[in-house]
Parts: sequence; structure tokens; C-alpha cells
Amino acid sequence: MSSTRQRLNIVTKLNNIHVEDLQYVEQDLCYYELVSLGFLLFGDERANAEFALQKLLILSNTHKGRSCGGADLLTKYIGVNPRNWRSHVVEALSIIGARRVLRKLGFDWNELHQHYLPHIVELSVHVHPLLKALYRICDRLKPAQAGQLVLRVNEQRTGTEDHLRFYDFAYLEIFLLDWLSRRIISLGDRVTNGADVDVLLEFFKFYELDGLKTLLLETIVNSADNQRMCNNAHISMDYATAIAGNNKNHVTKTNETTTTQTAANATASVRSCDLTIDERYVVRHESAGILLIINQLNFHEEPDAAMKHLLPKKTLSPRMGSNVDKDRLRDVFAPFGYKPMVFEDLTHLELMHRIRETVKLSFQYDSLIVCILSHGTEGSVYGSNSIPVEISEIEHIITGDTIIAKPKLLIIQACQKDESPINEQRQKPNVAPHRFGDLMKAMSTVPGYAAMRHTIEGTWFIQELCDAVQRFGDRNHIGDILTTVNRKVSERRGNKDEIMMPISSYTLRKLFFLPPRK
Repeated sequence: MSSTRQRLNIVTKLNNIHVEDLQYVEQDLCYYELVSLGFLLFGDERANAEFALQKLLILSNTHKGRSCGGADLLTKYIGVNPRNWRSHVVEALSIIGARRVLRKLGFDWNELHQHYLPHIVELSVHVHPLLKALYRICDRLKPAQAGQLVLRVNEQRTGTEDHLRFYDFAYLEIFLLDWLSRRIISLGDRVTNGADVDVLLEFFKFYELDGLKTLLLETIVNSADNQRMCNNAHISMDYATAIAGNNKNHVTKTNETTTTQTAANATASVRSCDLTIDERYVVRHESAGILLIINQLNFHEEPDAAMKHLLPKKTLSPRMGSNVDKDRLRDVFAPFGYKPMVFEDLTHLELMHRIRETVKLSFQYDSLIVCILSHGTEGSVYGSNSIPVEISEIEHIITGDTIIAKPKLLIIQACQKDESPINEQRQKPNVAPHRFGDLMKAMSTVPGYAAMRHTIEGTWFIQELCDAVQRFGDRNHIGDILTTVNRKVSERRGNKDEIMMPISSYTLRKLFFLPPRK
């Protein structure tokens, strides 16, 4: 069935739901299901959350383990949302997987599954995205873990006389409604602006529940762009209801016109909007991220005698032409929304410190780009004091918890010839391998070779990279752009027939598009 016909079919069935049907829906729901449904429907407003909480607490004394006929919770919801209650109730039923109830209402599960996407946590059509994410978290936490969360919040945010007199941790949504009504947590608006779930994030971090922490963070970061994608990709339910009785060809023509206009105005948006939240990172212009440029132009030898054994065999010369690369990187990435931060001639310790501080600042942004322009040896880049810093150590800093699940681009312009005076064996970090996810590393040369730099025009690699970003940054994802750079650089020849081959590697889990430039 075509998507347009499928939506119209859902709208027709929605219009066939009557107020009287809601009492039969409640009769088919157990208390556990009604708690989840009440949380998804009433949780987005403080007063509504307080009402649902009190209603569910009363029902807990009489309806646990039995059907909830006569609860009238869904009937009350019509007063909260008189215009769109049908579509909200059906989406909430889809999220909790109440297939039997939906079937009795005349719906086909496959149609609802494709329309409301209940299996994709970060996406929602009508239900507040954070409510959907929190429901999934309730579903995943074991009762013992839920109990630990409740006790921790009670200790930190409520007094002994203030916390909820309810002790069944299997119904975690009850506690969440309490916290929402008392503003211990906040959902923010429909696109999560103003959201505050720090108390939950702290708990997930403390107990190393990284998957749940990532789920919440991705929902907050991505919700604004998800809403835009849904508006572009689907007919809104209100609009579909208005046209349900009209000629279906009119709907098709309207969609075709909208698609044509969108393609003409923003090719990159269409390409990225064709992808689901599981396939692409959301990077917005207003919160794109920091562009950190570390430009190592001048070098000296570290005076500390204890570090003499780390110095290269040859004195490192000034990197003439590096300022050209620095300026070009700043000029090319700034129009995409990146905020340049430039530091020059940093020692090995200053270099690592500056990256750490930038990562800390990046919690509020959607991505991070780090560019290091320096001399190097295989597997390392040099600080201005001629002490090498292992690239793997830089990767470890960049992939820290502060910006987990966000795309990071590490650009390294440095020779990689094996000129290190020693070969130290460092202890491998004792962290889970997925910690290193979401990183794209682009290096000017394969291991064992020099990287070409023109003293006036800059380096081959950085200049070709900037050319490719300037040309394709609105259309192609970073992987395709770097493939273009590899080809362009490999085709160049120096005055003495020098050749060069850049290399890229990545642990990206989605496609990384730069935001539209302004």
C-alpha cells in the first residue's frame, strides 16, 4: 500500500473512534498498561501529570492485576486534548504495543507500525519525544534498578516528608509523573528546549547504564531536527483529516509540489531527511560545534632532562605555510556554524589539556572538529617542545563521555615517517570498545611516509580538504568528502615527482552531514 493511501486509511479509522469506545479500551487494559498510557498522554504538562498521578494512585488500590474498566482516565483526556485526542491515544497505544486493543478499534498493526514508528525510540509523531524515551527506559530497567533510582532521587531532591507514598518500583512511570509534577525533571517544549533530566543522567552515569544515558541525550539533541523531518516527510494528522473526504489525487499533487520545492531550495536537506534518525547524525547550524585548530608553527627542544630520550633525532624546523592552512580551515568551516578556536605552538601537555577543555565545552553542541597541524612521527604528533603525543591518546580524549553518541572529526596534518627515538609500550585503556564510537579520523598520509607542505600555498591535504568541503559540504556526508580528498591528493605530483596518499578511518555509526551553511 502506498504511504499516502496508508495515511488516509489510518485517518478514516481514527475518525471512526467515538468517545464511548474509550470505556471498552480501558476494559481491555490491565493496570500496568493504563499506567504507561496515562504517562504518555498526561506527562507533558505539569497539571496534567499531577492529575494522572492522583488518578493512578487511587486505581492502584483497586485495579492492580485486573482490567481498568470504569477508570475514565481516557475519557478525561478528551478534556485535555479535545482536538487531537484520537491520534494521540492511538499513537500511545502503539508505543505500548496494545495490539489487541488496536485490532478491536479496526487498525492494522503493520500500518500503525510504519506510521507511528513505535520501534524507533527517538522518533514520535504526537507524543512528546522525551515521554516516549522515558517509557522505554522504564521498560528496560529492572525493578531493583528502578528502586535504586527512586531512592537516589528521594535522597537528593526531596525531603523525608515530601517523597511519594508509593513503593512498587515496577511502576516507575508513577514516580516519573510525581517528579514531573514537582519539576524535579522537566521535558521542555515539544522539541525539548528547556528539558532538565540531569538527575536521571547522573544516575545512569553512576551505574554505568550507558545505553540509557545515550538514549536520553540523543532524544534531546535530535528532537528538534526530527520534528522538522517529520513535518517534511509526512502529512500532518490535522491536514490529513481535513482532506480525507477530498480527491486523493489532490494529496498526491500537493506532496509532489512540496517535494519539488524542497529539492530546489535545499538538496542537502532532502538527502539527509530521507534518512531516519538511526541512519544520520543530527547536526544543526545553530549548535554545530567547536572547530579546534592547533597550529604548530615553531618548535624548540624540551629542556627537562628526564624527557630528552623522547626528542626526535633531528631538530624540528618551522612549518612555513601552516598559517595558510589555519586560515583556510577557519574560513571554510565557519559558514557551517562551527565556532573556531585557534591555539598555536602548544607543548605536548598544553596540547592535550586544550583538547580536554574543548571536549568539556562540547557537551552543549552537536559535534566536534579537531584539527592538528604539526610535525609528526608514525602514530604521533609533536608538541612545540618536540615531545610526541600519541594519536591514540588524542582519540581517547576526544571520545570521552561528554560528547558520547555525537560525531567527532579528527583531522591530522603531520608526517608519519617512523623517526621516533623509542618505542614505548603504553597500557591500553580499560574501557568498553564502544566508547571509541562516532569518530572519523582523517590523516594527511598513510603510516611510514612524509606529508607534503608548500611553504606559501599550504599543505596538499588541508587545501584539498577545504576545497572539497567548500564544494560538497552542503550535499555529501563526510565519508564521501574524504574519499574525494584521497583521490585529489593522490593525483598530485611535486616538483621532484613526490606523491602522497591520505588515509581515513572511522567508527561512525551513522552518516555525518555538515549542517546547511549560512
